[in-house]
Amino acid sequence: MKILIHILIATIALSCTAKQTENSNQPPSTAKTVANDTIPFPVYMTFDEFEPYIQFSNDTTYVINFWATWCKPCVAEMPYFEKLIREYDGKPVKVYMVSMDFPKDIQRKLIPFVQERNLAPHVLALADMDYNSWIDKVSTEWDGAIPFTLVYNQKGRSIKLGEMDGYEELEGMVKDALN
Repeated sequence: MKILIHILIATIALSCTAKQTENSNQPPSTAKTVANDTIPFPVYMTFDEFEPYIQFSNDTTYVINFWATWCKPCVAEMPYFEKLIREYDGKPVKVYMVSMDFPKDIQRKLIPFVQERNLAPHVLALADMDYNSWIDKVSTEWDGAIPFTLVYNQKGRSIKLGEMDGYEELEGMVKDALN
């Protein structure tokens, strides 16, 4: 209950931040602390706060992976995304790992997982548990099961339902988007 109160405080802080414009390459500004505990990545309490990440319109290709620490296939494919981050560093490709962990697990499970893998710059937490109200905004083909990956840019969008078959599949999605 105490963590939920802290997260509610973060919600108020997040709602006061500037809205992301569609043509910007910068993510929405966010509060990164909940009370006295530092959270090394943004936590979005509502899908509306997160939504700019799936609507950027610029010359960057975005890889958005929805996952959770409790999801075995998600954790199994994590090395592919870590490799993609390294391989495409300095290129017009941004990778965002969107955690679907329960708000109560952010402090206890998600933060240690992210810190152990040094993923903080690429992780966002989406704590909006009303999935049915926003899943179709991400993709009408997505049933809500994770892992789920969206790769998009100004030219188009592609999705992967379920676990990647390997790094080659993930990189192939990115290469297709870049061509």
